[in-house]
Amino acid sequence: MNSPIDTIRPTLNRDADATLKRAYARAEWRIVPLLFALWLLAWVDRANVSFAKLQMLSDLRFSEAVYGFGAGLFFLGYVIFGVPSTLFQQRVGARKTIAAITVGWGATSIAMTFIRGPMAFYALRFLLGVFEAGFYPGVILYFTYWFPAKRRTRNFSIFHSAAICSTVVVGLTGSAVLEHMSGYLGVAGWRWMFLLQAAPTLLLGCVAVFVLPDRPARARWLSDEQKCLIESDLARENSKMAGREDRPWASLRTPTIWNLILIYFCILSANAALSFYIPTILKEAGFGGYSAIGNALAAICVLGALLNVAFSSHAARRDEIRYHCAVASVVSVVSLVALVFVWHENRVATFVLLVTALAGTGAGISLFWQIPGRMLSGSAAAVGISFISSAANLAGFFTPWLTGLVRTLTGHYTSSFLTVACIQAIAAIALFAWTPVPGSER
Repeated sequence: MNSPIDTIRPTLNRDADATLKRAYARAEWRIVPLLFALWLLAWVDRANVSFAKLQMLSDLRFSEAVYGFGAGLFFLGYVIFGVPSTLFQQRVGARKTIAAITVGWGATSIAMTFIRGPMAFYALRFLLGVFEAGFYPGVILYFTYWFPAKRRTRNFSIFHSAAICSTVVVGLTGSAVLEHMSGYLGVAGWRWMFLLQAAPTLLLGCVAVFVLPDRPARARWLSDEQKCLIESDLARENSKMAGREDRPWASLRTPTIWNLILIYFCILSANAALSFYIPTILKEAGFGGYSAIGNALAAICVLGALLNVAFSSHAARRDEIRYHCAVASVVSVVSLVALVFVWHENRVATFVLLVTALAGTGAGISLFWQIPGRMLSGSAAAVGISFISSAANLAGFFTPWLTGLVRTLTGHYTSSFLTVACIQAIAAIALFAWTPVPGSER
């Protein structure tokens, strides 16, 4: 005979599950949109130089090599300051750190309005990387404080899609400014573009300090029951992933970390090539003036972002993170190789291949960042994640510089993009062959 408590336990469990789902939904609506907006603006402020390039190079008499080196210097600052910035966040909290670095990179982006020569260009690109260094790995760590793995995969893919959507903002606003504000008040259009696109960053940086709670326990918009349920749910998931490295610096001596750095470096090589050269590719493919290029860029990025979220959500439902990350890399490789042979011949094929290449690199990055969290915990996660992000982002320095240098020497991008495709293929091989993922079917 069942006791009264046995009779009511299923009802209590259902009530708790419903309350937990509501708590996660509330957290998603409070946290993800703001982080999405900040990541979008981060990418606008780092990548709008690709659209400014259409005027800036001739105005300042920069060569392609100067542009590529300056564009890549962002990632050198990013690499050097990634780990210190993330450790700083762990000490003082996400709210204060994210707000401070957002205001810092916003001010640096506004300063890009006033550059006159290569040295100022180099210095500000480096400084921009210094400020942005802790944001991305900090958000990756921050998501582990709030969401279990499956929710984290979907939410992170939405968050990361901001990087793709940022190109929509760069394309639409950049084309409008270059066409309609060039020469206004005696100021070049590309200078107006830097100024107007950086202003929202300063505003949202101030908003973040009032909106983002460091952890569920400090969220005023969650009830005490909801806070406890989230903390308990995350603790249960963490207990299932035994064997994760939790010593902060010991993790850096393991082959696992260096394998992950290799994979992420290869994925970022393709992503950097696309981020900094899509407007140029569209121009050479015959898409017309600034408005036509901006509209095509916007459409490519929206479609790429939707495919990224759909593919990453499917991977989360199947719990096949490693496998789907490898498949996304293969899609990117095939798209980049095909792109080299069509972008001077067929505008429709160029458009489609840019969509699939962007979706492939976007999904690859979104899914990749679900792997370290299943291998590391505690302080090791803070150090390991920021170290992976920092070291692998050297790809962001070398790829634009190499691409611009090859273009200066040969007059075309063919060799550069084929090299990037080969590098991306290494990521797929490493994922298939050398990367077991704890807590996952594959």
